[in-house]
Amino acid sequence: MANLAPHGTLKFSIEDNIIYIEAKGPWNIEYLDHLHQKLLWALTQVDPHTYGVILSLKGEALSVESTLEYHINFIRHSQSKIVAVNLEHCTTSLLAENLFSKMYRAAGFKYGFFDNAFEARLWVEKEMISAAISAS
Repeated sequence: MANLAPHGTLKFSIEDNIIYIEAKGPWNIEYLDHLHQKLLWALTQVDPHTYGVILSLKGEALSVESTLEYHINFIRHSQSKIVAVNLEHCTTSLLAENLFSKMYRAAGFKYGFFDNAFEARLWVEKEMISAAISAS
């Protein structure tokens, strides 16, 4: 079987214990491998018990169905379960909401969908504070 190049683009940044991911699809399994490697690196840069994620979807946020379980199995092992999905620049927002709801529900994440980065950040910060209070 030939190795394919990852489809889609991916950008990561970290600020105030929040991992920012900008992802443009459509995605294949090779893309998810690349994403998982980047996530593992990002986890070394944050407090693994109190971080959040803001995922900004760009363009077509689509993936083949077979990659869904593969990604769920990976994210189930993360300690933080807070993800805000920014759909501001997503051209397939209804499909993306369906896909990501299914995935995050299966992984036991607390998640929300937003139409701008500001609201997504406010929500993640509030959830991180709530999670830190619950943990203490």
